[in-house]
Amino acid sequence: MARRTKKDPTSWRYSAEGMRLYQTARIIAQARADASGLDHGIEANDVFHEYSVRMLPMKANRGGHELRCEVVMCCDVSKCQTGHGPLA
Repeated sequence: MARRTKKDPTSWRYSAEGMRLYQTARIIAQARADASGLDHGIEANDVFHEYSVRMLPMKANRGGHELRCEVVMCCDVSKCQTGHGPLA
């Protein structure tokens, strides 16, 4: 009996379409972070082959998926809200 090789569920991220989706999500997350002063997270969904952008709670209150996502912070440190940004 022949064995099937498992397909890497994250391989879509490295395709041209996956890179385009990531760049779009990154631009959206940065725009939202700059506008609000709050950290936003980018999370990959390997089932549906998409990225989601979500607002994150204060750094001290993060748990679960909020610790596994890529954090995008506001570019201007003076606009960062309490508990957000690189100084939190």
